[in-house]
Amino acid sequence: MTMLLGCRSALAALALAIGMAASGVPVCAEVAEAARFAAPSEPMQLTRVLERELGDGAKITVARTWRVRFVAHADGYTVEGEQIAVEVDVPPRLAALAEVERKNPHAGPFPIALDKAGLIVGEGGADAAPIPGLEEAAKKYLEGAPPDRQAEAMRYVRAVQQAGAEMTSRWPEDLFYPVAVPRRDERMLPLPGSGSGTIDVSFDGVLASDRHRLATAVRRIETTVNGSTRASQETWRLEPLQ
Repeated sequence: MTMLLGCRSALAALALAIGMAASGVPVCAEVAEAARFAAPSEPMQLTRVLERELGDGAKITVARTWRVRFVAHADGYTVEGEQIAVEVDVPPRLAALAEVERKNPHAGPFPIALDKAGLIVGEGGADAAPIPGLEEAAKKYLEGAPPDRQAEAMRYVRAVQQAGAEMTSRWPEDLFYPVAVPRRDERMLPLPGSGSGTIDVSFDGVLASDRHRLATAVRRIETTVNGSTRASQETWRLEPLQ
C-alpha cells in the first residue's frame, strides 16, 4: 500500500463498464486533533456529485444534495441529513438503472458521527448495503449482448457487490475537515475465485475561507478488475443553504 503524508492508515456497482467507489483513506488523527475544526452553527447544504466512466466513452453522473445540521454533544457532533434534491444523468439506454439510483434507499449515510476534531467515527459515512434492483437492471441493460459479455458483466457486478460491500460508499474519514491532503492509496481488491483487482484512490480537499470546515473535496477512484480499468470521481461541496 502506498500512502502520502505518512498517515496511518445509486450506483455502487454496475456491469463490467462501471467502477466502484473505494473507502476513504484513514488520516493522521494527530493532524486533525491539532487543527481547529468548528462545526457550522446553522444548517448547511451538502452536495455530492458522483461521476462514473462507462466502457463506451459515456458516463453516469449522480448529484445528491442534503440539508445537513451539525448537532454538538459531549463526544463531538452528529451530522443529520435530509435529502432535498437528486439528479441522475445517464445515456438513454441506462434509463432503468437511473430509476434504480433515484429510488436508492441507501443513498445517504446519515446520521454521521464526528469526533471533536471533525473526523468521521464508527460506521458514519458508510452506506454499503447492496442496491435493491441493481442486478435486475443490469440484466435488462445487457439484453441483446453476446452471451459471453452478459456472463462476464454479471460476474463483475456480483463480485464487486460481494468483495466491496464494506468499501463501496464509505466517505473519507476527514471529509468535513480535510487537513491531511492531498494523498493517495493503492490496495488490492480481493475477488472471489481466481479474479484479481486493484483500487487506486486519491483524495484532496479545500477548507472554507474561515479554515474551520470543508468547502470542497474530490476523491478519484480507479478500479481494475481482471484487466478492465474504470474510473470514478466524487466531489463534495459544503455551503450555505440556497
